[in-house]
Amino acid sequence: MAQKEAGVGATSGGGKAKPHAVVVVYPLQGHVIPVTHLALRLAARGFAVTVVNTEAVHDQTARALGVDPAGYDFFAGARASGMDVRYELISDGLPVGFDRSLHHDEFMGSLLHALSGHVEEVLGRVVVDPAATCLVADTFFVWPATLASKFGIAYVSFWTEPALIFNLYYHVHLLTNNGHFGCNGEKYDFWNPLQYAYVSMQ
Repeated sequence: MAQKEAGVGATSGGGKAKPHAVVVVYPLQGHVIPVTHLALRLAARGFAVTVVNTEAVHDQTARALGVDPAGYDFFAGARASGMDVRYELISDGLPVGFDRSLHHDEFMGSLLHALSGHVEEVLGRVVVDPAATCLVADTFFVWPATLASKFGIAYVSFWTEPALIFNLYYHVHLLTNNGHFGCNGEKYDFWNPLQYAYVSMQ
């Protein structure tokens, strides 16, 4: 459901390029909702917004709503109200029908190694004016800064979880040093936020 990006980076009446935010959704429900709200707020304030979602999350959401995934567009209503929101679907590197909840290690590996290539393809199409474009991506991704640098665009790391969780991540070394959190260095549960943060900082 990739949409044509005509007009992204076009100049406004004053000759200045319209700001364009490429917003990448982290494909877990608790992350999708805050990013969607951010995208709509940016669009309401005059940004052109390109929301990049995974085919799997799109499919799951559409089916939960009882609509056909092939014809469903998250942001049709926003566009109808005059917001400049485009919607791009990409693969996360796994088939749509793959059970990510039962195979979370493969899913996490795919997000780390495969998803960035698909996001890069989108950026190659939609970045018209690098000076007016920024990449907004969930802090859980580890590769957006590299992509932003490659395309010469600004990068914004967006924290989607509660402040309490951020505080736990920030102080994970204290939890580890005081015996409140253990990690044996051999097997990690990547659904456990503290373990994920700990491993990411190593």
